[in-house]
Amino acid sequence: MARNMDITIKGFHRFLAIEKERQLALEELSEILGFDVTFSEEEMVNNASESFSKEVTKQMKKEATEWMKFRF
Repeated sequence: MARNMDITIKGFHRFLAIEKERQLALEELSEILGFDVTFSEEEMVNNASESFSKEVTKQMKKEATEWMKFRF
């Protein structure tokens, strides 16, 4: 259980890092355009959470399907 939790936390941080990179690109774009197109900190975390949630759901479905094939 603890091992899975560690993987889960690492996974979320991976998605958060992606959002931070995205934010940097949006900051550069904002400078070029002359107006702000960046996300707030809360929006960044929400985007990372949503992406992470979708990935976890996808992995769970995949594992459940594999388990069902093995089981039956």
